[in-house]
Amino acid sequence: MAVIIRIPSSLRHWLNGKTEFSCQGRNVFDCIDKLNEHFPGIKSNIYDGAGNPSSILMFLNGDNIRNLEGMQTTVSDGDEITIIPLAAGG
Repeated sequence: MAVIIRIPSSLRHWLNGKTEFSCQGRNVFDCIDKLNEHFPGIKSNIYDGAGNPSSILMFLNGDNIRNLEGMQTTVSDGDEITIIPLAAGG
């Protein structure tokens, strides 16, 4: 079993039309690195210059990783990482 990274349909262009990616890793950061290996450049859509999530929210099994251990949050087989874009406007 693996960790599943899910993104909404509005961002599927990041994954060449797919809305999920399966990977292995110790933490959220490792999983995003694996995602970037398969879809080069995706990290620039996810991270700011300091290596923090930017313009997106990330959840692990429904919990915002900001309320956990951030990018160092440990993942286990069967976990789901969900990436959601921040909404802007007025």
